[in-house]
Amino acid sequence: MLLRGPIAGFVKAKLASSLGRLKRDDRGATAVEFAIVVTPFFMFIFCLVGCAFYFFMTNSIEKGLDQAARLVRTGQAVTAKMTVEQFRKTICSGAGSWVDCNKLKVYAAASTGWNDKPTLINCLNDNSNQDKLMVPTDLIAKHTGTASQVVFVTTCYKWNFTKILPFFKFGNAPDGSTMLQAATAFRSEPYANN
Repeated sequence: MLLRGPIAGFVKAKLASSLGRLKRDDRGATAVEFAIVVTPFFMFIFCLVGCAFYFFMTNSIEKGLDQAARLVRTGQAVTAKMTVEQFRKTICSGAGSWVDCNKLKVYAAASTGWNDKPTLINCLNDNSNQDKLMVPTDLIAKHTGTASQVVFVTTCYKWNFTKILPFFKFGNAPDGSTMLQAATAFRSEPYANN
């Protein structure tokens, strides 16, 4: 049934007026645009913060390793009869209080020259590293050799930050965490052996 007459004109006018208002009404457009943009924006920000935190942790562990390795390089660790556990704690204190020392493993090996390097370790494969584990009560000199030898020191740190991320799995370990590895190689100075 079609409307005719003045009622039809009134309905057409009301309908046109309502549609015109709907076309002009932009209330809420900012909220809709924000909802579209906010998710990628926050993903970008969290990714940026996560990358910065990753490089901060890696740099901290490398700094601690460099400071502790200097004690071996100059012979101070050997003459002070430093144990493996003391050496590991020296790395942790140099890295900073945000590094959980219980998650840090240290491997060291010495050789007579650069061409005679020992088998280096892979932090992600714990099974192949069991034979290279250093007993915490051993003297560090047992693993780092004597004066003028080439020394390789590696640290492995299990970082759980990537494990707690809700939707993304960036970790390189099977449980979702990230294994941070820092290593250094140097020839120790010709210090006096005691």
